[in-house]
Amino acid sequence: MNETPTGPTVLVADEDVGFIWWLAELLAEAGFRSIPALGCRQALSLVKSSGSAVELALVNPRLRGSARLVFILRHYRTSKIVAIQEPGLPQLALDGALTSIEKPAGLAPVSRVEWRQKLQRMLLQIGSRAAS
Repeated sequence: MNETPTGPTVLVADEDVGFIWWLAELLAEAGFRSIPALGCRQALSLVKSSGSAVELALVNPRLRGSARLVFILRHYRTSKIVAIQEPGLPQLALDGALTSIEKPAGLAPVSRVEWRQKLQRMLLQIGSRAAS
């Protein structure tokens, strides 16, 4: 059985349940604690009930309420926000986002190693504690 990660907490808010759980697994492998949420309302509820400080939030700007979620996360002192972009669609700005990361496209298999490297580059770019 795997140990529970003890590193920084990451919120992942998106409407694709498969993607958020897959990403949560990858984050756990990288030493993060993750809070996967299907939408902004659930994200706020989970952040409030978790009791954990959220260091990093990955939020899809296409979600209803994403601007409000980011505003509230800033109140909770979440300093690092990353926009989750949809492949093949115009990128949307998310106020306060330091960078963005694009979801895998379609049903094509995605390499876990490739995504770990992608996450690592993103974490280094935004200066996350777990990037090392």
